[in-house]
Amino acid sequence: MFKRTVFLSVVLLAFLALPAFGAQVEGGAAPAGAGVKWGAIGAAFLLGIAAAAGAIGQGRATSAAADGISRNPGAAGAIRNMTIIGLALIESLVLYALLIAFLIRGL
Repeated sequence: MFKRTVFLSVVLLAFLALPAFGAQVEGGAAPAGAGVKWGAIGAAFLLGIAAAAGAIGQGRATSAAADGISRNPGAAGAIRNMTIIGLALIESLVLYALLIAFLIRGL
């Protein structure tokens, strides 16, 4: 496990260092529009992680609510209300990630 962690860390570090090895344009400076748009890549990565984590959280919350209702049908109303509030909060976190992605992107 330790070897795998070290290997992944080295690969990640090498990936992050790639822009330092970029080719130089004649005159020593790259044109203004050249290069990778790291803000767009970062925003897409952020949204992907937020959407995946939100979907996993919503699935687990719904599963736990269904399990709780099936074990105690008398508490269905309270469980349902708390589940809806929890799902709204989970979805708000994904929307906050969307807002942060817009800020990263610069729109």
